[in-house]
Amino acid sequence: MKLKIYLLFKASPVLYIFVVCFFTQLQAQDTHYWTNQFGARASFLGGAVIAGCDDNSAVFYNPANLAFIKQSTVSLNTSVYKYEDIFIGNGGGTDVDLKSQRISLYQQMVSGLLSKNPQKKWRLGFNILARQNVNIDMNQRHEQAVEFINNNDTSEYYIGNLELRNNVGETWGCLGFGYKFSPHFSIGLTSIISYRSQKHTFAYSAKALSGNAVTVGMGFPVDMATNSFYLHTRSNTIGALFKLGLHARTGKFKFGLNITAPSITIWGESRVHREDLQTNLPTFSSGTIDKVRTDDQRTLKTVYKYPLSIGIGVSYTYKKGMLGLSAEYFMAIPEYTMVQAEDSKISIYDSLRTDFLSVYNGADQVLNFAIGWEQQILKKIRLHMGFRSDFSYVRTNNRLSKGLLTITSAPVDLWHSSIGVSWRRKQSLMSVGLKYTYGHLDKNFRQLINFTEPLIQAPWFLFGQRNDSAYMNLHAVTLMIGYTYYFALK
Repeated sequence: MKLKIYLLFKASPVLYIFVVCFFTQLQAQDTHYWTNQFGARASFLGGAVIAGCDDNSAVFYNPANLAFIKQSTVSLNTSVYKYEDIFIGNGGGTDVDLKSQRISLYQQMVSGLLSKNPQKKWRLGFNILARQNVNIDMNQRHEQAVEFINNNDTSEYYIGNLELRNNVGETWGCLGFGYKFSPHFSIGLTSIISYRSQKHTFAYSAKALSGNAVTVGMGFPVDMATNSFYLHTRSNTIGALFKLGLHARTGKFKFGLNITAPSITIWGESRVHREDLQTNLPTFSSGTIDKVRTDDQRTLKTVYKYPLSIGIGVSYTYKKGMLGLSAEYFMAIPEYTMVQAEDSKISIYDSLRTDFLSVYNGADQVLNFAIGWEQQILKKIRLHMGFRSDFSYVRTNNRLSKGLLTITSAPVDLWHSSIGVSWRRKQSLMSVGLKYTYGHLDKNFRQLINFTEPLIQAPWFLFGQRNDSAYMNLHAVTLMIGYTYYFALK
């Protein structure tokens, strides 16, 4: 049953705008296209395989490469064990830090190459892969004695709480086809069905308590003042997109191009629950007031977009190894309504209606690059190394109109380094490797919330004005284990 309670006592619209703008800056990191790579070998090489990926991960990177795979096999791989540490210094105020330390276990990719006759010019393969996996949980509580009223001899007891949880799981099912026109050129197409699930909770609150009745605002006695915000969203979407691949090779060089079409949303729905609550808020004319705005809407129309992207790659193969380079450009996504909610009436005095629950999204353009190196170190053992960028697509402030509700932010750029080994046995290939991820952000990074310098007046009311003293460090270590077994289909 939908719950709607609207009690607003002549509140200033400035406070409402402040709450919305304030919230849009407080989200967790899930704003990258290249965080995950797929398949053990491709992951160890940093994803620098758009030109030289002659295994079944080509379904994702460049389906045209499928046409040059000579083996007639089906293979399964790769598992991931990830530890991630996110630290936001001064994120909750001066010397009030925010932390998230999580371990994630998931199947990175299950894939297969279906090719009964290696002499034919076409190949067919599939991937089921974890396109996104985000698991963030931050909680912080801050307590201190604060004297809000200068002419009062006693201090108030102040309690601030912050909770932020963001869980994203996105699975792509890919079916790829490659056709070889000549010994030097091929074309391919991959059709993709995506399923994305996101649960996002953000809540903050502040309380000022006094053992004795103190005077605030216009002289009204009060023992407690509060200000709190709560938002919870659950979204599920099913989408589709296509990837076109071109591949050419001559001598020791290989060249690749892939073009991924913008996604379309086939189906999507969300639930959004939001509540704002203030008690004993000072006013200029009527002493203190209490306010609550709350709404809960379900089965809301939901859209999630991926941009048009263009990837290019080149690789050089020599007797015992390979060197590969790749780059991919992702176009910007203009502001769009991710979750479309009904208008919510927030005033009992007039017909004012507001976009209280709708969620918006958008993305900046991004250009990522990768380099990978592979070397045979023993007869059946190969060493793989890779390095790649992973820039955030929310790096600018003009991506969305001011005051819109969004659930993605934290524009930290990431850098990934990887190393692994693989050894071939008669009917299998075993791969083991590590990936290290680092991200740092301190330039113009505002505090997420300020508990340490609270103010009594609107629009801040029990929170301090944020400054640019915050900084973020992100570290992640990922263990990747891949196992491929070759089934002869001839």
